[in-house]
Amino acid sequence: MSDPPLACYLSAVIPTSWTPVHRPSDAELVGYLAPDGAPGLAVPTSLVGLPLGPSRPAAEAAAVLVADGLRSLDRRWWCRLPTTLPDGVLAAARPCADWTWRPVLLVEVGPDSCTVRLEMAEPAELRARAALPVPVGDLLREHAPE
Repeated sequence: MSDPPLACYLSAVIPTSWTPVHRPSDAELVGYLAPDGAPGLAVPTSLVGLPLGPSRPAAEAAAVLVADGLRSLDRRWWCRLPTTLPDGVLAAARPCADWTWRPVLLVEVGPDSCTVRLEMAEPAELRARAALPVPVGDLLREHAPE
């Protein structure tokens, strides 16, 4: 019998210098303004910590997040995972050397972690999930690696 996958218990890592942006209509968190070092400029940053464009005036960056912050998460992503993803939630913050890039979808996003599932799971992997820290850094990619 194999050991169960490790749970992913991560502490909050969103930098304190990032400013949360909430949608005015319902106060939903849609992303963050990450300072770029220049006064008044910020990088619109998604809930998983990835930039949604270049640095710009803070009001423009906030408008990008209100318009596209949540929508930017609803897509195919690429994550390094084992060939067979075990049942339950696998801590994937430190990928093993033999893990490959696999297409995934975001299932849940929080201020300290996000959960993904395989886009095209085999029957044995239908309940499998992987947890990543937020910001995801290079653990989650928009495009398939070459």
